[in-house]
Amino acid sequence: HTLSVIATDQAQEPLIGVCQITVLIADVNDNDPKFENSRYQCECCLCCSQFAGSKERDLRLPALPSPPASPWGCYCSHSALIPSTEPFMTPGTEGQQHMGAVRRWEQSRYWVTIPENTIRDTKIVTIKATSPLGDPRVTYNLEDGQVPETNMPIRFYLRPNRADGSASLLVAEPLDFETTKFFSLTVRAQNVAMAPLASFTIVYVNVTDVNDNVPFFVSSNYEVSVPEEADVGTSVVQVLATDLDSGLHGQVRYFILKDASEDCQFFTIEPETGVISTRASFDREKRASYLIEVQSQDSSKSARPGVHGQPNTDTAYVRIFVSDVNDNVPAFPQPVYEVSVDEDRDVGSPVVTATADDQDEGANVKLRYQITSGNTKGVFDVEPEAGTVFIVQSLDYEEEQRYELRLVASDGKWENHTLIIINVVNKNDEAPVFTQNEYQGSVLEELTNLPVLVLKVSATDSDQEADQNAISYSLHGQGAGSEFSINENTGEISANRRLDREKRSTWQFLVLATDESGEGLTGFADVIIEVRDTNDNAPLFLCVSDDCFMGYVPEDSPADTAVMEMTAVDLDDPKASTNAVLTYQIIQNVQNEINLNLFSINPVSGTIYTMLGSLDREKEDKYLLVVEARDGGGLTGTGTATILVTDVNDHAPVFLQRIYTAFVSENASINTEVAVVSAVDRDEGENAMVTFSILDGDNDHKFSIETDKINNCGFIHLRKQIDFEKPHERVFNLTVKAEDMGFFSIAHCVIYVEDANDHAPVFYPQFYEVVSLAEDVPLGTKVVQVSAVDLDSGLNGRFSFHLLNKSDPRGQFSVDSDGWVIVAGVLDHETVTQYHLIVIATDMGQPPLACSATVLVTLQDVNDNGPEFEAHYNPVVWENTASPQSVQMNETSTLLYAKDRDTAANGAPFSFHLLSNFDSLGNFHLQDFHNGSALLTALHTFDREVHKVFHLPILITDSGIPPMSSTNTLTVNIGDQNDHPHSAGYMECLIYSYDGILPTTVLGQVLAPDEDDWDRKIYQFEGKTSRYFILNDNSGLLTIKEGTPPGTYNIKVRVIDGVWPDVVSTVKVIVKEIKDDALHNAGSLQIKDITPEEFISQFPEKESKYNQLKKLLSEIISVQLENVHIFSVLKSSQTRGVDVWFAVYGPPYYKAEKLNGNVAASRAWLENILDINITQIGIDECMTANCTHSSGCISKYEHSHVPTITTAGSISLVSVTVLSSALCSCAARDSPHLSCSSYQTNPCLNGGTCVDTDLGYRCRCSANFHGPDCQQTKHSFKGHGYAWFPPLKPCFESRISLEFITEVADGLLLYQGPVARGQPGQLEDFIALELSGGVPTLTVSHSSGELFLQLSKKVNVADRRWHNIKIKSDGKKVKLVLDHCINGSVRDSDSVVKKISQVDLSACEASEETMGTWSIGRIFSGHQPLQLGGVKKILPYRDSQERFRGFVGCIRNVVVDTKVYDLEHPAESLNSSPGCVLTDEMCQSAGMVSCGVHGRCVGDWDFFHCDCAPGYAGPACDKVLPEWAFGRDSWIHYEPRNTLSTLSTRIQLMVRTRISRSTLLSLASADGSSFIQLEVDEGYFSVNFSLGAKSHSLRMKTLRINNGQWVLLTMERYNNEFTLRVNSGGGDQEVTSVLGTNRWFEMDWASVVLGNRLPSHSESDFQGCLRDVQLNGQPLLVEGRSTEFGFILRRQGVTMGCHSSACSSHPCYSPFLCVDLWRKYECRCPAGKVEVTDNLTGLRHCTSSPCGHWTCRNGGTCVTQSQDKTVCHCPEGYKGRWCEISQVKAGRPVGLSSGSILAISMCLLVFLALLVSYTVWSQWGSSGFRKGGIYHIPEERESWEDVRENVFNYNEEGGGERDQNAYNVDELKKPLRNIPHFSLRAMFPYSRTPTGPKRDSVPNRAHQKQSASAVNSVPDFKEYVSQIIRDADNDLQNLPADTIHFYCLEGECSLAGSLSSLNSVSGDEDLNYDFLREWGSKFDKLKELYEPSHQHL
Repeated sequence: HTLSVIATDQAQEPLIGVCQITVLIADVNDNDPKFENSRYQCECCLCCSQFAGSKERDLRLPALPSPPASPWGCYCSHSALIPSTEPFMTPGTEGQQHMGAVRRWEQSRYWVTIPENTIRDTKIVTIKATSPLGDPRVTYNLEDGQVPETNMPIRFYLRPNRADGSASLLVAEPLDFETTKFFSLTVRAQNVAMAPLASFTIVYVNVTDVNDNVPFFVSSNYEVSVPEEADVGTSVVQVLATDLDSGLHGQVRYFILKDASEDCQFFTIEPETGVISTRASFDREKRASYLIEVQSQDSSKSARPGVHGQPNTDTAYVRIFVSDVNDNVPAFPQPVYEVSVDEDRDVGSPVVTATADDQDEGANVKLRYQITSGNTKGVFDVEPEAGTVFIVQSLDYEEEQRYELRLVASDGKWENHTLIIINVVNKNDEAPVFTQNEYQGSVLEELTNLPVLVLKVSATDSDQEADQNAISYSLHGQGAGSEFSINENTGEISANRRLDREKRSTWQFLVLATDESGEGLTGFADVIIEVRDTNDNAPLFLCVSDDCFMGYVPEDSPADTAVMEMTAVDLDDPKASTNAVLTYQIIQNVQNEINLNLFSINPVSGTIYTMLGSLDREKEDKYLLVVEARDGGGLTGTGTATILVTDVNDHAPVFLQRIYTAFVSENASINTEVAVVSAVDRDEGENAMVTFSILDGDNDHKFSIETDKINNCGFIHLRKQIDFEKPHERVFNLTVKAEDMGFFSIAHCVIYVEDANDHAPVFYPQFYEVVSLAEDVPLGTKVVQVSAVDLDSGLNGRFSFHLLNKSDPRGQFSVDSDGWVIVAGVLDHETVTQYHLIVIATDMGQPPLACSATVLVTLQDVNDNGPEFEAHYNPVVWENTASPQSVQMNETSTLLYAKDRDTAANGAPFSFHLLSNFDSLGNFHLQDFHNGSALLTALHTFDREVHKVFHLPILITDSGIPPMSSTNTLTVNIGDQNDHPHSAGYMECLIYSYDGILPTTVLGQVLAPDEDDWDRKIYQFEGKTSRYFILNDNSGLLTIKEGTPPGTYNIKVRVIDGVWPDVVSTVKVIVKEIKDDALHNAGSLQIKDITPEEFISQFPEKESKYNQLKKLLSEIISVQLENVHIFSVLKSSQTRGVDVWFAVYGPPYYKAEKLNGNVAASRAWLENILDINITQIGIDECMTANCTHSSGCISKYEHSHVPTITTAGSISLVSVTVLSSALCSCAARDSPHLSCSSYQTNPCLNGGTCVDTDLGYRCRCSANFHGPDCQQTKHSFKGHGYAWFPPLKPCFESRISLEFITEVADGLLLYQGPVARGQPGQLEDFIALELSGGVPTLTVSHSSGELFLQLSKKVNVADRRWHNIKIKSDGKKVKLVLDHCINGSVRDSDSVVKKISQVDLSACEASEETMGTWSIGRIFSGHQPLQLGGVKKILPYRDSQERFRGFVGCIRNVVVDTKVYDLEHPAESLNSSPGCVLTDEMCQSAGMVSCGVHGRCVGDWDFFHCDCAPGYAGPACDKVLPEWAFGRDSWIHYEPRNTLSTLSTRIQLMVRTRISRSTLLSLASADGSSFIQLEVDEGYFSVNFSLGAKSHSLRMKTLRINNGQWVLLTMERYNNEFTLRVNSGGGDQEVTSVLGTNRWFEMDWASVVLGNRLPSHSESDFQGCLRDVQLNGQPLLVEGRSTEFGFILRRQGVTMGCHSSACSSHPCYSPFLCVDLWRKYECRCPAGKVEVTDNLTGLRHCTSSPCGHWTCRNGGTCVTQSQDKTVCHCPEGYKGRWCEISQVKAGRPVGLSSGSILAISMCLLVFLALLVSYTVWSQWGSSGFRKGGIYHIPEERESWEDVRENVFNYNEEGGGERDQNAYNVDELKKPLRNIPHFSLRAMFPYSRTPTGPKRDSVPNRAHQKQSASAVNSVPDFKEYVSQIIRDADNDLQNLPADTIHFYCLEGECSLAGSLSSLNSVSGDEDLNYDFLREWGSKFDKLKELYEPSHQHL
């Protein structure tokens, strides 16, 4: 390799140098040696006596000589490792040797010379060998080579010449001299004898070179540079071209080609070396680059086709850049710059910028600027790179008025200068100064003669030329301009208003003085004015808290006891005279019965005292006194003192009843509440706290009493169990005492014990047996009668019978009320011989008790079954076999036998008879031996290719009475012989891999057409084995491996059948990946009366429908053919036909509605060309689903990674399996809001962020996307256009709404229906909403007719305002509503407002009854697109399309059953765009930021407003609204200012609560009979509504809101239609319903209460926090006493702030996070983590969640159960571990051909046989170390794997996946606590083991001791672990915790019927339960139940 390196220096005029580097590649030993040939044959002579007598043998010796001890007794004396032409000697008869079949070659070697461009199939030489002995024919074979020189890969092949016995050597593939110059080909000739002999020759082929290689340049483009002004002849670059040919063919010369630009004249090139040099000197400023084209040319005529006698050439371009040299002087555009600047200009301010120009480039134009003169005192400086002069020191006009600066620009080599003149402008810079810094004055309060002068201020201006009279004064501060003012000319300050010292005693101001008449500089001073006092305030008793002026005195207090102080305040100045000196007296006192005052007061201090000691709280507990306070000026004030008399314990508690009565059941549980006793105490507080106790009547302490000190009651609880059967426990008379702190009283409580159902029925006897019951008894036959008794009485003693389902699963018996067991179903002795019926007797007590009995019924056989073949005979008669011949029935016998399902009496012997039919007639003969056997004989010789199988009817009769006969069909197969040759086959497989995940899939059998079908062929890959495919050698099944990447694979398979010559079949496999995005945007077709095989079938004369459809789709959608993917062709689940799914790539993938819509428009064309019948476009499972009793229907589609294979001839299609189902529900209204990870794709659209909350996900959206899921809610239309969106899928009771704005009176708003004209007579269902003359109209066409709705023609909605249109359908009526029918107001001619019920609604509503039962949701099945703003014009026009006009305006908020449409990305559109251009301009002109980050701009035609987010308010939504706390008995009562609308109500509020039942907001009439109440009901959001007659309610039952988190609640009402929303609504967070039948409200809302129903009704009070409460857009929560909404009549217990300190103490340890749930907290793991509990320590910790984003499919919710275990909660319609299985599926699993199934079945049979053999062997081999049914590892085999069921072998599936520590002792430790497990073997110690003999299941103790001693003697770790395993196995009390044990179920191991009947069953002495003693102490209670009872009631 030759490289050119250019070096350039850094000088201003750089020089360059060019150097060439030649790189030689040295060889390393990186290639393995290879043999030239794939095999070598040794030929030598043998002379061995051992061959004497043999006729002809062919001994093939190995390549190396055999040793003397060869089994033939001889060896080769030399080895011929090269092919030999010597004859091969064979031993003759009688030991004589002769020449055997000697082959002679015409030439011993062949030499050929050919050029490398010799074409294919050219004969280059003819070779010939002869065989003089025997058959003269010779076959030739070209030996396989291992290197290119020996024909690897194949370049030559042989063609035999049958005419002369020679063979021609021909060229197979093009030759290349540059790759291989010489070939040595070995040819083998072989005769055709029975033992063929071979001989070899070599053909040497010499390949000569031709000029077939082009001298290619190493680069097609060169870019170099040359400095300007470089000398002529400067080398620029060397170009290089390489030619692989040799000699003159590869000698290259170089030339410069002429071009139109004539750049070639400036350069020259060396023809031999390719060095390009200059022919001129260049100037970059004139021209910066040149482009020349150079040509390479070899030196001989080209041998390439198309080049006629010319040499080979190549061209390349060379771009030569002229590099710059600094040869230009910088120049300023002006010689002088002059500017003016104010002297107060800030330091750092720029003054002027002077920039020079330089014609150079790069580093040569980097100029630097410098001030060289004129810069006095350094006042200025310049930016060195920009040339900007700026100020660095303050300017002063008085010091310097003018500057002249010299500015120089330099590029490093050249420089230039300019002059800058700067003039300084003078400014005013001295402010006025006051004579004092602070002025003080005073004025008397309450003056009336105003204004009055207070003081005067004065200031002077220190500027010399200033006008002192031009100073202007101003006063600033609170009160300036109102209470006080200043004369701006004189500075006099005056008081203008009457002052009050008590409100403000001191006034402080700032006075300013400004020169230049207020336009100049300003000075300032402080002014303080004191207000002097007058006696103008009377004393006041001020109450600052709820308990002020309140005193307490005990009721037994003596006289002169101080009670409280009454203190008044006087606002006058205490320093001014006696204006504030007070004296006190009681002016209203309290007197006793003899008119003596009870209280007195100290006149100076105001202390109140008692005058008498006769207070009694029980008579009077509160006194009110009026106290007067008088000041020194005579003014008085009064206050009320409240004196509360506190209690003293002077009364005893008193019971409310003397005797209490209670009842309790005997089976009542401990701590059951039996009775409640109450007492009252006239005292209060602690003196009234009563304690209850039981004094007598309960000697056994059966009861206890608990005191409720708050309610003064005692709860009597059951302390011990009571028994009604014990006489002394049937009635209890308790003596109960109630006592306070000093007194007590007594009452009695009589408790009656009631009987309970504590005895189960008992059968006598418990076992019944019916010995013989004929199997053909009629239904209703009574079999046996059972009887039972119950010791209880009443309902507890009455019982009924029934059979245990498990004992009679088929329901063939029943039991009536009398206990008779009756035959209820047909019996069959052959199916069930004996029934063990369990009869259950259940009493009617609560809870019911039951027992069981066993009825053993044995059936008697009757002859009701015909005979049948003894075995499944499958005889084979081989073709071409001489007849007659006996037919072999199976491997062991030629006889045919029969069997009978009946018993022996109704069975053998059997008779056989061959019935006549087409197959048996004349072909077979059946001989009956009358001993139960028969012989079948074939009478003809058969040919399988003519007749493959015979079905022979054979009549078999048994010996029963009466006899039964049956006709059995014997299938006789004709065995195949390989008598036909096979041929090479071709198969093509197209595979679509779903999301790149392709499992290992069987594609089918490699085709090798053969008339024989039983051939045992061998299949082998031809050439290199494919890494992505598996070929079954025997079956020929080709399997593609998992993970095969997309691509095209050509596979060759050699097929060998052992008889006929091998053939090579070809398989072409095309793997294409189909992305998830394509599947979700796929279109679909359903085609009738065609199979998937017919759809993909390829015929020679006609293309398949699959390929035709693909081409047609590319024409319809107008895309390239390769962008159309028909990825799925499946058998239809609805009709006989196929479902076809396809996707089209644009990019990106087109949406389904675009595909389906355009295909629907071309439907007739497709059907005509393809000759098919399309039944659906857009497959809709709801077309056939029965969802009559549901709220709606929606089609669900799931894509499986398990593909579906369709094979038709040589074509196979591996489709993506689409599982479709119909989900019967209203998906839009019922869909829940799950967590973000529950969705396959992000539920938030348009780049929104999904956020998890306690109520499901919510979306955080970017600007302009305002839908709840970040939908674009607006779309603009310009007329003559349209936009396609997903089709409408409304519910059966549907609501479709949208809003629009326009000024054009005509236009189509919404249309869904056919996009093109249908077939004649075909129904066209459609819906169209349009404007006609400004009037909304609705047209709905359906099968039963056409429905047309139109509003009044008085309406005109083309008024540049937003309007709402709603379409409602309930199956009975369709209604069109404009603007919710609330905007109109109607007056009669007398201007009297009509009642709403009398209003003409035609202006806002139109409705019509429907024909039959249908709804909008039911008539629109399929997937036609929803067209907004117009329809796409498709020829021929549909009738309805011609009249539709395009809409001009905007459409927003398209909502279908709470689902908001995303209008951002239509599937197809014309003259439309997202957003609303008409209204968005208002927001853009105002600035989007005008609404802040917490608001969104809502535009109208000529104005806009800000819609604030919840919790924010203000014009710019920047005000944070406070939170308000409501406690118990808290509410706010409002009185509305204006009359509230009776037509609509909208309420919004943010709520945070944990209470389950409360009232949030109540609107009520004056009398309270009519109301609307928002409530929390059982944690759900609800509304109650009443107009006085009847109440109605609506509750959102899907999610609870009382979780302590903030939640947004909204209620909207239009007339009597209510809508509730939580957060953004939609799905399960929104519900709408019509409440009541009275649509119109005629009432007046007089009362509005927040936090309760009505004032003072605490039973429904709200406790929690509220925020941003709005009623009809007006805020209710404000700080003042009134709001814009109305007046606050009363506010009680409501405080600002929602304080919760639950997390303030940081109660959660890391990494748990504390979540505040309002006064309660939860510790939760961070996002993405899951909480787990350690099994050993019990500690909680967080770990990564095993729930992935898409763990659960189809909307399932992933729930973590442990660190590595999850479970999916599936939505309706789905099931499976990952919710991957749909309840209704379409498609079918991967299918195989019958041959494939046969081959697989044979493999399975072989595998099953191996499995059985292995099982038998393992059982036999393991018996040596299996003891007592428990496995043990012998000490000498400690390394063996543990075979216990709870220990997985590491090489088994599932073994070792989580245990990466093979000897982790913690995993094998004994449980820390005893786990009393037991097994069936422990219960029945003498059960039979699988090995046959009985064994003791108890472990051998000696073995335990021996093992223990071994552990102690050898302290080996592995032995230690093994010992733990053995201990765990041997200790039945400590079985491993993870072992599964099966215990006896109730009624299976015991004759007792149930556990509840064990203790009450008599006669159970024969049952032995001693083994229960071995179970341990934890089963003591169970042992007590089974111990013999000696006490009976």
